[in-house]
Amino acid sequence: MGVTYATGYLSDVLTRSEYEGGYGGNPYMFQFGYQFEKQYLNEGDFQALFEFIPMITGLDQGQFIPSVTLLNGLRNNTNGWEFAFGPTFSLSKYADGYLSDDNKFIITPQFGRTLEEEANTLSKSIENRPDSRGTTQITYGFLFAAGKTIKVW
Repeated sequence: MGVTYATGYLSDVLTRSEYEGGYGGNPYMFQFGYQFEKQYLNEGDFQALFEFIPMITGLDQGQFIPSVTLLNGLRNNTNGWEFAFGPTFSLSKYADGYLSDDNKFIITPQFGRTLEEEANTLSKSIENRPDSRGTTQITYGFLFAAGKTIKVW
């Protein structure tokens, strides 16, 4: 269990109204998931691990953001320190649009043209950004993690 806190542009998207393509929430979200791990090497002081972490984020704000992370890691058997790395995948809504002069993200043409025609006429470039008005896409990233296993007995 944990909390994730967004900064920068993502924080703006989370706190912006739904009318403007945001989510009308807070820049922090509760997360919960479970770490499944399989040891595939145990030599002396080190273990090599494969880790699978399904997680759900945002239920505290009426959002359902599932993710899956696959990690390859090493753990020191003596002191419990571990590091791991690998890809993470989630579902997010994204939309194509352009940024207007008043800093609004426009996804629907205003003047009866296609989005591309309007952006070209206004000398704007089309971008694909997180937006609640968009379509759900698979997003991905790369994760580096570190931690310590605490033995209680």
